[in-house]
Amino acid sequence: MKSHTNEIDIAVSTRIRLARNISGIPYPRKMTKTQAQELIDTVWSAFDNSPLKNELRKIEIGAISDLEKKALIEKHLISSELCASKVPSVAIISNDEKISLMVNEEDHLRIQVFADGLDSDSAYDTAKKIETLLSEKLTFDCDKEFGYLTSCPTNAGTGLRASVMLHLPAISTLGQVNPLLKWAANLGMTVRGLYGEGSRASGALFQLSNQITMGTSEEDILSRFNAAACSLISEERRLSAQLFEKNEYEMKDKCLRSLGILKNAYMISSSEAMNLVSNVCMGANAGIIKDIDLANLRRGMFSSMPATLSMTMEKASPQDRDVKRAQILQGALQ
Repeated sequence: MKSHTNEIDIAVSTRIRLARNISGIPYPRKMTKTQAQELIDTVWSAFDNSPLKNELRKIEIGAISDLEKKALIEKHLISSELCASKVPSVAIISNDEKISLMVNEEDHLRIQVFADGLDSDSAYDTAKKIETLLSEKLTFDCDKEFGYLTSCPTNAGTGLRASVMLHLPAISTLGQVNPLLKWAANLGMTVRGLYGEGSRASGALFQLSNQITMGTSEEDILSRFNAAACSLISEERRLSAQLFEKNEYEMKDKCLRSLGILKNAYMISSSEAMNLVSNVCMGANAGIIKDIDLANLRRGMFSSMPATLSMTMEKASPQDRDVKRAQILQGALQ
């Protein structure tokens, strides 16, 4: 079925998230500030004897600027809920940004692990190793009948959310998003925008994730999730071939024109960049555009998101940032 390793041409990245709470401590919305800080200290100290400690940094959410928070949200490393926490909260993030632990968000712990392409197995394996490490110092709130208990019942049971960010330009162009939503719901999955629930799909990027976490096993969730992701990727390939066959000239022009703009534009806005990169990736997947490193181009796109770019360009004007974005994307194409 797979014609590309980890389906990297369509699957941008995979995230595995485990929600866990600690027995005997009120959940974050009911915690005192002292309880919240004690939990942070315990979680951080759990890594003391682990080789992982040297790869992690602890970020106190209340001590960073709004811009820094937005940049971390853009990278999916933290959530807006963590930023809104009324008690002390932190993010523990690896240097390569493949691991992110949110402490005192909606639940005591949100263990997140990211992988390139469609690769839930390796991400899940790392997440479970971190969970095991933490369980040596913490006792997770778990019920014999219901499984792991969480602040929101929709996360209880396994507490596992598997998601993959997918580039689906053909499905978007052909107006198949609503049928896609129904299809996903019938499989116990959900499809959302770039930044999850309530967000819009920018640059034809969507997130597929499981909805059901209770009454099943983690292994079954991953099996169903991978099957759904592979089916959706196959459908995108089929519709893309159909789209280019029926509209050859228009599609070639759209993709090559977008490449020309990316290569030559002096300044590019964030929204325009998302659409242009989407068109170039679609052209590359169709074989119209060659010698493009899709992973590198996407890294350039995400590194030039508004808040992320502003972090490296203090006091720069919006126009200056648009110029820099154009330069970053041109460099990613070389």
